[in-house]
Amino acid sequence: MTAVKPDIAVPPFEMTGGRVRLDGREVLRGIDLQVAPGEVLAVMGANGSGKSTLVRALLGLVPLAAGRTLIYGSPPGRFRDWHRIGYVPQRLQVGGGVPATVREVVASGRIARRPRLRLLPSAADRAAVQRALEKVGLAGVADRPAQHLSGGQQQRVLIARALAGEPDTFVMDEPTAGVDAASQAALADTLRDLVRQGRTVVLVMHELGPLEPLISRAVVLEGGRIVHDGAPPQPEGECARPGHRHLHPHAHRDRPTIWDTA
Repeated sequence: MTAVKPDIAVPPFEMTGGRVRLDGREVLRGIDLQVAPGEVLAVMGANGSGKSTLVRALLGLVPLAAGRTLIYGSPPGRFRDWHRIGYVPQRLQVGGGVPATVREVVASGRIARRPRLRLLPSAADRAAVQRALEKVGLAGVADRPAQHLSGGQQQRVLIARALAGEPDTFVMDEPTAGVDAASQAALADTLRDLVRQGRTVVLVMHELGPLEPLISRAVVLEGGRIVHDGAPPQPEGECARPGHRHLHPHAHRDRPTIWDTA
């Protein structure tokens, strides 16, 4: 992927007064958020805080009950340049029928870049797919069914699919959740390259782990509201349960908010 020159005039995502209601419950409450070009933003919070709903609402996958959201200056329903956005969901959806190979799943990331009348992949498409597979370390299993891979490998398939599309902005929903250390290291390496290229990255995270040095900004949600927006929150001691810790959004010392990363 080549470096991009961030468009300082148009933010990749902008939400004003965003509210989302699901099953009669208000999940997001008056969210104001702007993502700057070239920024690496972590969206953090406890389970049920609304962080995944927020990124899905930014993408237009979840409708707003109030407020508005813009993607590169356009409402999601009018946005047409989807090749500029690479979305990595929490898990690979595998259904019945003929299993798709790893290469086929990754190649689907190029569809938004093809002219409508061109059905077959071009040489540029094939080269982009191969680069993406090599970047995440899956070139050796490219012809295996994706559903036969481990959870960590499947997450890398999704990241490769986004990379193959060569977007300007990446949105990754909990890319490190439940994956092995090797996959987390591969993601950190990939993000370093994206940062050097000036790409915008939005990450939904429980905890930052090895990605912390790459994060330029963090927002923390609690009860559907943003309670911290600034530098990544710092560890504030161990929780009573082994393997869990509390984090403190230090920018809000006048309103301490301690939340569990479980």
